[in-house]
Amino acid sequence: MAGYGDLKAKGDLDQFFTQVDRPRGIHLCGNPDWDFLLILDLDVLSLDVYANAEIFSSYAASVRRFLDRGGVIVWGIVPTGFEAFSKEEISSLIQHLENVWKILCPKGIDREQLIARSMLSPATCCLINPDKERTVERAFATVRHMADALQDKYQR
Repeated sequence: MAGYGDLKAKGDLDQFFTQVDRPRGIHLCGNPDWDFLLILDLDVLSLDVYANAEIFSSYAASVRRFLDRGGVIVWGIVPTGFEAFSKEEISSLIQHLENVWKILCPKGIDREQLIARSMLSPATCCLINPDKERTVERAFATVRHMADALQDKYQR
């Protein structure tokens, strides 16, 4: 409706990325057109999978192509909002992430490749919490503990 279509947007992003040294990446907290993003000349895609798992997992073909060309997915799985963070445990967050992987892998994505091309992060950059930065700091610590647990589980 604005006259700024996907072809123009892709051209503008491609032009922008020619000015950025590699690795090239994007972080999105929202829920964009994943097909559009996964075909860009990106090395790293960081997303809020905590909030967008169901939708993102429906783009398995595009995710597979992104991984096949060497892309890395940064799974923003740990919420940084005070209320959401307080409701989660490391085990529930791991289960949430593994549920996404269980949807993607039967759709042609190799689990070993997926894990090898994955990183973890907080889901968003929430800076407004009643405890100021404490929840965000705890979220980063949780990411580290999750990474350790997942490495122990999958690097057997």
